[in-house]
Amino acid sequence: MRNAFTYIMIIALAIVAGLQSCSERIDIELEEGYVKLAVEGYLAPNDGKNYVSLSESSGYFSNMPAPTVSNAVVEVKDGAETFTLQEDAEQPGMYMFPDEFIAEREQSYELNINLAEEVGGFLNYSATTYMPRLTDQIDSVSVEFNTDFEYWMVKIYAWEPAGPDYYMFNALRNDTLITDTISEISIGNDELIDGNYMNGVIVMGFGKKSLKPGDKFTLVLSNISEDYYNYIIELQTEISYSVPVFSGPPANVSSNINNGAVGYFAAYPSVYTSTIVRSP
Repeated sequence: MRNAFTYIMIIALAIVAGLQSCSERIDIELEEGYVKLAVEGYLAPNDGKNYVSLSESSGYFSNMPAPTVSNAVVEVKDGAETFTLQEDAEQPGMYMFPDEFIAEREQSYELNINLAEEVGGFLNYSATTYMPRLTDQIDSVSVEFNTDFEYWMVKIYAWEPAGPDYYMFNALRNDTLITDTISEISIGNDELIDGNYMNGVIVMGFGKKSLKPGDKFTLVLSNISEDYYNYIIELQTEISYSVPVFSGPPANVSSNINNGAVGYFAAYPSVYTSTIVRSP
């Protein structure tokens, strides 16, 4: 028995010593990455987001804003017309659609970018995207507090149309967006509810301090394409914690921009439904 106890103590001390040795600071020198064009483009008329933003990728440890890309010719085609975007004089690298442009549901769009100077070894970039139909038959939403988990649950009551659909959910508290980072956005598909009534399906959740009774809560439901749905999943996976800690690095996030650019050109319609947060 004494020998067994001594053996256990030796193993325990060895583990403690090993953990202490792991606290040594290690400086890792990373090579500078290959500079790529970063594109953030949206056709989201219900959200007031119709623009294309161009910048250059920057190093992992860079603490400076990414360099913007100016003086590009940016065009979007809807199959019948070509619309030329104008760079915002006060926001370099931000290209805005003309006032007469109206994005339509169930329509494909082609983006073409012609740079004044090469970025990532190319002058020309392009992408295509599709704006899905809008699931706008929403009866109501409710926000309920789960006392067991101390969590606000957002439930939706609406008919889900037949056919494959992919959804993105955002939220506003008193008309201020509270899902302002990609990690806070909720997404889902209709694989389990296709063509049925969503009778209180939980689509979002928030911590106890995120909402309070009396708040105006607005759920923003957006119909997105399958490709954009997968892109958001990849992006959220990229920035989330790895489990286990020493997992291999995730794969590069996909993009619908050609020539090795990063980012996405997305099109989606949205519907807004509001309610008042009630006391638990």
